[in-house]
Amino acid sequence: MPQQSDTEAIRDSMTREVTNDAYHIAGQIFKTAEPDVSRVSNEQVDARYRQAFSTGDRTYLMQEAARDPVQFLASMNRLGVTMPPDKPLPQEEPLPKAAKANVPLPKPPESAQQPTFEQPEDVPVPPPTPPALAPPPAMPPAMAPSAPAPPPPGVVPGI
Repeated sequence: MPQQSDTEAIRDSMTREVTNDAYHIAGQIFKTAEPDVSRVSNEQVDARYRQAFSTGDRTYLMQEAARDPVQFLASMNRLGVTMPPDKPLPQEEPLPKAAKANVPLPKPPESAQQPTFEQPEDVPVPPPTPPALAPPPAMPPAMAPSAPAPPPPGVVPGI
């Protein structure tokens, strides 16, 4: 194994420590199932994204892609949506092995029910995002004294 620099060793150590701490802190904060969190099946997620595509709800799709990129891309693969070949997605490098946490992935709580909704139509549609407020109209610039208008063509001033 190649020798790590001091900077890399510190980075890996800090990453490992923060990840391990996050696991324990999350267990203390989220002790019970959250009432506003539910599980939906892949079919239900796909149906919601398909509906958003058919209605042209680009804002919702962009929010979903930012919220959970892994879920969004997996759904896009299942739906057969592909990126144009001239615009590949940037790939993040995985963490170095020395920086990976030594904690188990959390398991879903026993109270989680799957699927929560019987039909894809039952999946609640998120409320539309309100349109951005238009900025107030700009104040007209202060009226500066204007220069006298030029004389019409063919008229010589002062004669």
